[in-house]
Amino acid sequence: MKLYLIAASALLAAGTAEAQQFSGSPDIFTGSGYAASYVGPGGNVQPSNKALGSVWGGGAGTFDAFGWYNTGTGGLGLTRQVELLSGNTFRFFDTFTNSGSSVANVAVNFFGNLGSDGDELVSYDQDGLIVSCQDDGAGACTDNAVIALVSGNNGLGTAAITPDRYNAGYLLNVLPGQSVSLLNYAFLARDVNGPTADDVALATSTGQALLAAPRLEGLTSDQVARIVNFAAPVPEPKTWAMLLLGFATIGVLLRRRRGVAAAA
Repeated sequence: MKLYLIAASALLAAGTAEAQQFSGSPDIFTGSGYAASYVGPGGNVQPSNKALGSVWGGGAGTFDAFGWYNTGTGGLGLTRQVELLSGNTFRFFDTFTNSGSSVANVAVNFFGNLGSDGDELVSYDQDGLIVSCQDDGAGACTDNAVIALVSGNNGLGTAAITPDRYNAGYLLNVLPGQSVSLLNYAFLARDVNGPTADDVALATSTGQALLAAPRLEGLTSDQVARIVNFAAPVPEPKTWAMLLLGFATIGVLLRRRRGVAAAA
């Protein structure tokens, strides 16, 4: 019930701003082009040196090159499942496999080059969630979308923005033959006419909802069981199905309320 209340609060906090949200762009690099999803190995493609599964753009120029491991994987194999989910949410599900004969202790860094070119305005930074936007120089958001960056809720990840670079570091302990997975999210909030204070509130409440109930639709139970940067038990995919039903119900109520107000 607590998870549903958080989700409901997130939608109510958005108010009328959510009805005016822009649509994120399916700019996930697949090796041969861009799409709304990528499933395959990690690594970079030459001669461009672009990382497979990284996001270029994302809508409103929010990302220059976001969501890849810029320090390598320390010999671990990497497979990626990156998707633009409904509601302007990019999900990065990365699986690291130890094919060696000894325990691997590897530091990996989930990196993103943001589109703000050094002018980030961070409004929230705690418990695995950073909310940031491009600073107009006067303490307000401008141009790019407001971003909620979720690095996990159990303290495994250490995340920071320094100026327009996002880094989330993880120390992985992987047994021989074992696979572990990291789950990262980037939610984009932006009014169609430009970012507003309501978008900051929407990004914050949605990021908090993702911390409490990560979106797992489309992942198998085996994939979910390998996630190491969210506290167990991780909610099952059906949890988000129920949350989305709650979103729809609250949306209907909000539209009816606005209709009554307009008639009055």
